[in-house]
Amino acid sequence: MGCQMLYPEISNIKKSNKIIKSLMVVSVLVSIILLILNAFIKPQLHWSFLFIVGIVYIWVTTIYSIKKNVNIASHVMLQMLCVSILIVLVDVIIGYKGWSLIIGIPIIVIVANLTMLILTIISHKKYVKYVIYQAIIFIFTIALLFGILIGIIKINILYIIAFGIGIISMIMSFSLCGKQIIEELNKRLHI
Repeated sequence: MGCQMLYPEISNIKKSNKIIKSLMVVSVLVSIILLILNAFIKPQLHWSFLFIVGIVYIWVTTIYSIKKNVNIASHVMLQMLCVSILIVLVDVIIGYKGWSLIIGIPIIVIVANLTMLILTIISHKKYVKYVIYQAIIFIFTIALLFGILIGIIKINILYIIAFGIGIISMIMSFSLCGKQIIEELNKRLHI
C-alpha cells in the first residue's frame, strides 16, 4: 500500500520536470531573441542584458524555493517590493535620473509576474498557497498603471509589457485554479 502511494507522486515529479525543462528552453530562446533584437534596435544600449538577468533571477529563485520547499510566492512578492524600494533609493542617492521608474521597476514587475506565471503552470494544484501573494503583485502592477494615468510615471513599452504579463498571469491562474481560489477566498473571508 505504501508503494502505491509513491507512484502518483513520482509521475507528478516527472511531469513537473518536463514542464520545467520546457520553460527553461523557452527562457533560453527568449534570451537569444532579446540579444538579436538588441543588436538590431539599439546596439549601443545593452538593455537585453537587464531582461536576461531577470530571467536568470526567476530561475534561481524558483529552483531554490522548490528544492528548499518554501513558499516561493511570498519570497517573490517580498523581493519585488524590497528591490523596487532599493533601486529608487539608489537612483535618488546618485542624483535622480529616473531610470528606477523608467526601467528598473517595470523589469522587476515583469520578473515577479513571470515567476508567478511559471509557478501557476508548474504547480497549479498547490496554487492556493500563492494566490494572496500573486494578488499583491498584481495590485502593485495596477498601482503602476494608476501612476501612469495620473502622470507620476511616464508610459513606456516596459510598463505595457509588465501590465500585459500581469493580466496573462492572472487569467492563467483563474483558468487553472478558479474554483480553488473562490473556495479559499470563501474560507478566509468567511463568506
